[in-house]
Amino acid sequence: MSLVNRIPIGKECPDVINCIVEIPKDTNAKYEYDEALDIFRLNRCLYSSMRYTSSYGFIPQTFALDNDPLDIVIYNNIPIETGTLVEVKPIAVLDMTDNGYEDYKIVGVPLSHVPEYKSLRDLDAHWITTTANFFSHYKSLENKEVVVNGWRSKTAAKKIIKNAHSRWCKLLHNG
Repeated sequence: MSLVNRIPIGKECPDVINCIVEIPKDTNAKYEYDEALDIFRLNRCLYSSMRYTSSYGFIPQTFALDNDPLDIVIYNNIPIETGTLVEVKPIAVLDMTDNGYEDYKIVGVPLSHVPEYKSLRDLDAHWITTTANFFSHYKSLENKEVVVNGWRSKTAAKKIIKNAHSRWCKLLHNG
């Protein structure tokens, strides 16, 4: 059974959730979890010199609108290694469209050491700007269109998480 299905979303979902890191902060190597092989693999290196502004991964037991687990950006000062389970508190969401498909990036803060952050307003303004810029342009040289529609609230993030978890539950039981 894959990590997507084996690792619980979290007992306090959507207020506190588990996530699995795929990509450490400050790299341009894009790793993805391969469910069939139950391993993290190098998907590609970004075509540009841009680097991920945060560690990035997925929320287990979710199924997003792009037919993958729901994406998460982990606000943290240091890189978190691929494969690490992190308990986070969702505080916002970056609303995007990627090649015509709705693509949400939940923003979470690790409970272990930054629990005082409660909303996007608590985060560094420069990080907010560079993260939106990164996702606006990280696929430009691949001739893929990404549109950043803007930031949304913690309430919106929690609703997106609950909906993605419900889709996963339906898929698991009807699948």
